[in-house]
Amino acid sequence: MEKRDRKNDGAEEEDQLKVTDRRMFTADGQPRSALPDEEEPAGGSTGAEAAEPKTREPEFERRPVEEPEGCDFTMLINAMAEPVLLFLGEMPRPGAEKPDVDLERARIQIDMLDLLRVKCRGNLTPEEEGLLDRILYQLRMLYVSRANQPES
Repeated sequence: MEKRDRKNDGAEEEDQLKVTDRRMFTADGQPRSALPDEEEPAGGSTGAEAAEPKTREPEFERRPVEEPEGCDFTMLINAMAEPVLLFLGEMPRPGAEKPDVDLERARIQIDMLDLLRVKCRGNLTPEEEGLLDRILYQLRMLYVSRANQPES
C-alpha cells in the first residue's frame, strides 16, 4: 500500500501539464504582442532539452517591394492577355494572313491569368485587382462567344 500511495503523490507533481496559448489574436480579435515561447521553463532545462535546439518555423514577413523600373503589374496582365486574343482569332498572328482559332490554348491562358489572380490575392492594390477581374471577365466572354460560334 505504501508504494501505491507514494506513486499517487509523486504522479501529481510529475504529470502536471503546461498549456501554452499560441493563438495570434486575443478573444477580442486584437493581435497578441508576444508569444510566451520565449519564457524559460520554471524548473530549468534538462540535459535532453539542452541538446535539442528549439526549431521554429520561419514566419512570413510582409515587406513593401518596389516594382522594377519601367515595368508594372498592368504590363504583366496585358502581356498575359494578348496571347488569348491571338488564340481566339481576335487579331491575326504575326505573318499570318487570317486569324486562327485555338480554343484549348486560349482556355489555358485564361486559366493561368485566373491562377495569378488567386495567388496574388491580398497583395494587389484595389486598382490592380479591378483590372485583373475586368480583363478576366472580358476574355471569358470572348471565349464563350467564340466557342458558341459555328465553325466556318
